[in-house]
Parts: sequence; structure tokens; C-alpha cells
Amino acid sequence: MKTRIFGTESEYALMYCPDAKQGRECLTDRVVLERMKELTPLLVSSLASKGYASAGEFLGNGGRFYIDRGGHPEYATPECSTLRDLVAHEKAGDRILLDLMAGARKLLAGGGKGGNLQVFKNNVDSFGTTYGAHENYLVTHAAMEGIRSLIPFLVTRQIFTGSGKVIPRHAAGAPPYQLTQRADFLDQVFSDRTSEVRGIINVRKREIPREGQNRRLHIIVGDSNMSEYAIWLKIGTTSLVLRLLEDGVLEDMPVLSSPVRALKDISAGFNSPIGLEGHARPSTALDVQRLFLEKALRFCECNDVSRDEEEILEQWALTLDGLEQLEISMQTGTLEADPCNLKSKLDWVLKLWLINRVQREKGIGWDDHRPKLTDLFYHDIDPESGLFNRCRQLRLAERILEDEAISRAQYEPPPDTRARIRGTIIQNSEGKNVEVVVENWEVVKIAANPDKNRSEHPFRRLYRMSNRLDVRLLDPFVAQDASLTGEVEAFLANWG
Repeated sequence: MKTRIFGTESEYALMYCPDAKQGRECLTDRVVLERMKELTPLLVSSLASKGYASAGEFLGNGGRFYIDRGGHPEYATPECSTLRDLVAHEKAGDRILLDLMAGARKLLAGGGKGGNLQVFKNNVDSFGTTYGAHENYLVTHAAMEGIRSLIPFLVTRQIFTGSGKVIPRHAAGAPPYQLTQRADFLDQVFSDRTSEVRGIINVRKREIPREGQNRRLHIIVGDSNMSEYAIWLKIGTTSLVLRLLEDGVLEDMPVLSSPVRALKDISAGFNSPIGLEGHARPSTALDVQRLFLEKALRFCECNDVSRDEEEILEQWALTLDGLEQLEISMQTGTLEADPCNLKSKLDWVLKLWLINRVQREKGIGWDDHRPKLTDLFYHDIDPESGLFNRCRQLRLAERILEDEAISRAQYEPPPDTRARIRGTIIQNSEGKNVEVVVENWEVVKIAANPDKNRSEHPFRRLYRMSNRLDVRLLDPFVAQDASLTGEVEAFLANWG
């Protein structure tokens, strides 16, 4: 599959301190959950006031915003077919949450409640609760049948996709810092659930109904990334390896003896030895990644590749070279040398560099509370208080996009997937005497409602049912359909 549809889902965590005196109070899990349940409706209420067209959980930019279990706000990007569109729409999600946070603050103030509300894009809270950063890829049925061949790549890619994590109360002699936030919470290779028991790959069958029975691959092993470069590299390398899988060239790739164990070991140290079936000598994550890169290079020499794939191949190689030269002591949690400046690209390296800098300036160790605070505030999406955003402002973090592309993605859908049709319907229905119900990513229902602002009459539901247009977007690659668009426009004009 040369052109692929992909998207991401990011959950966010809220923190609200009613006033300065309560800022450091000891909160139980129950109190935190109750506060989140109180705050999340304020975010939803802020959508319209901040200019975001919406129909239920779906937005005018083609994405989806809703409140997931545990009270976590979640933003899912629209279907994207280019890496830069994907990065733009994921980062647009951060800005949408930032806008909604500002709206929620006003609502709190209007209700006589002061204090501070902050939103974090990370994967674990101080109570050890985890929440997801999921990836979705359109893949062929044949690829899903051989999906085990992808596992060694997913387990080892964390050396450049991890966002880093301070280990609270780490045991003596154990690493105080690890590469990824999610590794500790994964129990299996495959699972049909995303909580309690989690797999590297989620196997609930949610097929995208398209000719040829293409399927939705749902990956839950990754971290939430703040770095545009890390998001771009994560999705780009994974999409490229999926192309190799679909073309049947991964059959001779190594198999991990224990994928879940390897996931945790690599997170504790990217040079940790991992066992491969049929190999007497242990390898490292870097060794395995180089095998996948070499396979991709040979494949691309003999096949047509896109501009996205050319760039990914080049940067994948440079990143692995940089990791080869990285000097780091995982036992002491010290970044000793970064000759290729990976801290400008990879979240876990930049975060560790920031923590080490705080430690040197303050003369503190890992048992101090400030490394953990640095970890947390790295993921603060507020540009005034967030450490990653401050690094970006200081040009310490490499950019993939211009700000204009991200701002545009807050309101406009990608131009070349079905998200364009769905988003346009939502936008054009604003202010019309209709109700739009987006049942899922494929089905949009538009119902006439001339008494939209009046109380419901018993027969009004039947009236809406007989004056309704159902729009089915079964092919995710179709972004324009003149006959469908004309039908929608005529319906909206009739009820304008």
C-alpha cells in the first residue's frame, strides 16, 4: 500500500488547584477522578465559544474530541494520508485543548472559582495510572495475518519514540530514568482491551469497510510525543515497515524471545541486551532497528518510494547513528555526550538533558522532587509554563512544520481523505435548521429541524426521520464526491 491512511489518539490529564493553599494537598485517586469529572464538561462547553464547529464528538477539522474513561479528554486526529498532515493535526489537538482550557478557566472564574487549571499530554500520573497514546493505520488483510512480524520493530522503536519517565522511589542501583512511559503497563503482545490488560497491539476487529477488506491496525504501545520530529519519525517508520510487511519481505526478520520482557528492559536502558530466537548472542534494540532499516533500504532501491518515505529513510538512519554515538549512563541517569544533538529531536533525550541541567544548577539528586516536576511540566501544553514549548520557543527543539500549518489544522480537515467531506458537512451545517449526527467515522446523518430552538413536539422526531439525509463515507481515500456534495448542499439550502 503506497498511500496509507493513519491517525493518532491522544489522552490528556487535567490538574486543578483551587487556590494556592491547596496546591500541594494530598489528593486521593477518588478526589482526583471526581475533580476531572467536574472539569471535563467545562472543556466541552468551551468548543462553541472558541469557534470550533462540532457535531457531537466530531469537529469541523475532521477530528474527534470527547471525554474518555477516567475523565481524560481525548483528541483523535482526522484520517491523514501524509506525515506532515498527521503531525499538523496531532499538534492541532494540543492547541485545541489549550483553547478549551482557557475557556474552562473563564467558566470557573464566572462561577466564583479561582485557582489554576493545567492540561498535560503525557501517559502516567503521580498515582501510577496510565492513559493512552494510540496509533491507527489502514493495512491490508494479508498484513494483519502476518502482524507478528511487526512486533520486534514496535518493541525496539522506543529508542527514538519514547518520551522519558522519572522513576519515583527507584530501588538502590536501579535506573532512575527510563525511555518510555508506557512500557511498564503493557502485559501482553496482543489484547482485545486497552485497560487492565494491555497488549502491544489491540486486536479488536474494527475493519474499515473498503473494497479488499483493508483493516484498522490499532497500536497502543507508544508514548505521547511533544516533539514534532518524534511524532513524524514514529508514524513514518512504522508506515514504511508496514509496507514491507504487506509486500512479504519481513519473513526472515528476527523474533524476540520475550517481547514484553524486552519492552521493559529496553525502556530501562536502550543498550540493554535482548534475546532473539535462534541467536546465541543477545542483541540490542539498536541492532534490531538497523536490521529493519537495512531491509527498508534494500526494498526502496527496487521500488517506487514517496517523498515522505525518502525523508524517513534518511532521518531514520541519522537517528540510529546519533543513538550509536550517544553517551549516557542509565544507572546514574546522566546524559554525558550527545554529539548528534538528538535532544533537539527526541523527547526522552531532551527531557533527560533538562533534568540533568536542573540537577547541576540546584545541586540535587534523583531523590529530590524537582526532577519529577520537570518530567511533569515537560508535558504541560501551556506555552507559558510548559517546558517543551519553552524549548521550542528557544529553538532547542527541531520543527517539522510552520505554525501556520498547525493553526490551519485546528479548523480545516486534510484535503485528501474522507475527513474533508465529513468536516465540511459539520462546518456548513452551523447555523442551519438541521441536526447533524456523526454516528462514526463513516456515517453522517443530517436531519431537518425547523423548530431547533423550541421544545420537542411528540411528532417532531417522526418529522426529522422523514426529512433526513444519510451520508456514507465508506472509502477513506475519497475526499471529493460531486454528486454527494451537491446532494448535501441542496439539503442544507432547503433547510437554511
